[in-house]
Amino acid sequence: MTDDGCVVSYGELVVLGYSSYKRRQATSATVDKSQWVPVGAPNCHFGLVKQPVANALVPTKTVLVESSLQKRAFTHALDHALQATSSRYVCVPVTDTATLVTEYAPSTANQADMFQLGRQPSPCNDFVVPGHLHGAKGTVARFTARIVCDRTPPYTCRVFAGGFDTDHQVMVPLNAPKFCPTCQQWTSTWSRDHAKCILPMASTSHGGGSSGDDLKITVCGIQSSTGSTATHTVDALTRNGLRLWRPDSQTWAEVSVHGSLYAVPTASSSTSFARPTGPPITTEAVLMHGSILDIGGVYVKFVLRPSSIPVSPLLLELTTLHCPVQLTPLHFTNHHPQAKPQHVPIDKDQVVPAYIPRGLQPHVYPACGHVCGYNAQMASSCPLCRTPSSLVPLQLAPLNGHRLVCDDVPGIPGYVFNPCGHMTGAALAAEAVALRVQSSGKSICPFCAKTLDSLRPYSKLYFYIDDDDDHQHPMDTVGAIA
Repeated sequence: MTDDGCVVSYGELVVLGYSSYKRRQATSATVDKSQWVPVGAPNCHFGLVKQPVANALVPTKTVLVESSLQKRAFTHALDHALQATSSRYVCVPVTDTATLVTEYAPSTANQADMFQLGRQPSPCNDFVVPGHLHGAKGTVARFTARIVCDRTPPYTCRVFAGGFDTDHQVMVPLNAPKFCPTCQQWTSTWSRDHAKCILPMASTSHGGGSSGDDLKITVCGIQSSTGSTATHTVDALTRNGLRLWRPDSQTWAEVSVHGSLYAVPTASSSTSFARPTGPPITTEAVLMHGSILDIGGVYVKFVLRPSSIPVSPLLLELTTLHCPVQLTPLHFTNHHPQAKPQHVPIDKDQVVPAYIPRGLQPHVYPACGHVCGYNAQMASSCPLCRTPSSLVPLQLAPLNGHRLVCDDVPGIPGYVFNPCGHMTGAALAAEAVALRVQSSGKSICPFCAKTLDSLRPYSKLYFYIDDDDDHQHPMDTVGAIA
């Protein structure tokens, strides 16, 4: 909070809608759709709010640790050897017994707040994104990312791959892709040739330990005051990867455990997961308004100006829409399966029931944008313009999906995604087309994750309004059929 009691918001994370994940069978061409299911509500949102006390950590030193201790004992031995009680460690194994450890410690000079997100409900995670689950496992890591926000204007937010777990570690696998800044090479298996790269600044070596186990520590270098990765001996990526898409470049890049950003080559196929092959394009992965994080196939949007006012069905009811073919009135209702039945008041003498017959619900031809009532005989092409198209329910943004339309003009959305039928504004529609997901290289609806049509991903909406109705509402963002 500020001195006047106002809450300082760094921004908001909004989870885009996602559908079920189909597990690929290595030995069979068939797909068991029941093995992976989405958990958690799509379009959930998390606020990044200034904390009472700064809790961010800064890198202080990098050491090479040789030990055969198990994970928790390894942390305790490090705390004792480095005389650190509040430190956290980013661990990059280079051999079965040797690990490069970067110590992150509190600093009074660095006033920043740190937030963590991941799949596992834990005190270590500020936000939980379940993602796609298969039993107890999932594509989203248990501790998947850290976001560090400056406490002073302009409140810059930076993202790092991996989160600190209950053992105070960010531990990447032994075969994780690792980048050596000395020889500018990526490797998964460390060789003796890189020994000179690991210890170019070796200064001290001493022993420590716990329960009689020796812990050999060699100091490799001291971090700069800004935490730049230029002094990190080795950088690394997490197993599932953390990808960042920024509106200014409109390209995907991968974020490392130390916060550097690496260009991602174009995948050879829709099923391949390309990893970086070159040096970092920048040493800071800064979030900007409209940035997208890909965490295990779930897309999270960072917004600075979240919209908190959804489009109400009441506002749409007041437009008195009619089907231009059947000349019947159309009534909006919430099509979300988890929505509770509700009565939408039109005026003091009329109430629209929670259940509305299908023929009176607004449907749309997503390929052309004409809104009509449902009729099975005209469900394959638009009777007004003869455009081949399916006839689907016209849907509002589900749950907290309205928070994604923060860049659009308030009011009734004037466009519709093709083929799902979700209403959208012009800014969000253009952004969705520009964003190509990593798994398929195609654009998706941000509300339901359905793949958009490649030729016409969205259309302008056209409503038929009864001009003689006293309750007609002006609609500046949509067209009307004459």
